[in-house]
Amino acid sequence: MKANFRLIFLSFFVAWFVVFHVQHASASGPGEGGRRVRLDDEPAGPYLLRVVTSPTPPKVENYNVEVRVKDATSGKVTTDVTVVILVEPSEIEGEAIREIATPDFAPIPNEFAAHLLVYSEGLWQVTVQVEGELGNGEVTFVERISSPVDLGWLVAIGPPLAGLVILVVIFMRLQRNAQRSREGGIENSQT
Repeated sequence: MKANFRLIFLSFFVAWFVVFHVQHASASGPGEGGRRVRLDDEPAGPYLLRVVTSPTPPKVENYNVEVRVKDATSGKVTTDVTVVILVEPSEIEGEAIREIATPDFAPIPNEFAAHLLVYSEGLWQVTVQVEGELGNGEVTFVERISSPVDLGWLVAIGPPLAGLVILVVIFMRLQRNAQRSREGGIENSQT
């Protein structure tokens, strides 16, 4: 009975760990690893900006910003602008990172995107600047960047290894039960 309890506990622990603790290993571009809408139709001078970040949660050396720019008066999407993303650390002393967002990197047509190599975890101030014929606009928000957790090896090896451990436990239990049955049969035949 004690072995059954251990096996059940181990099975529930493995299932709990896989369900609640396994994350995407590492996203490689905008839109991968989950996306989060940070601002939606936020006024920025003569423009309305929709800003989306990925992955979720943002990781060191893997932070993407996507921007859709609309004319605030007509509500039409415009691509005749320059979009600059500026990220500055809030909690530590460090260099700001500046990237020009391009439509080529964006996963959605008529949007702009940039990949930023944020070098440390903590709070970062993200500023999106737009320059175009209608004028200039700017929005700012704060983003918490977390340290990268590479669980890819655990995702690849963990479930098969857990399955193997469970099979070994079952095999050992069956062997022990078979041995007890044989020992019981020998004792009954001797009496």
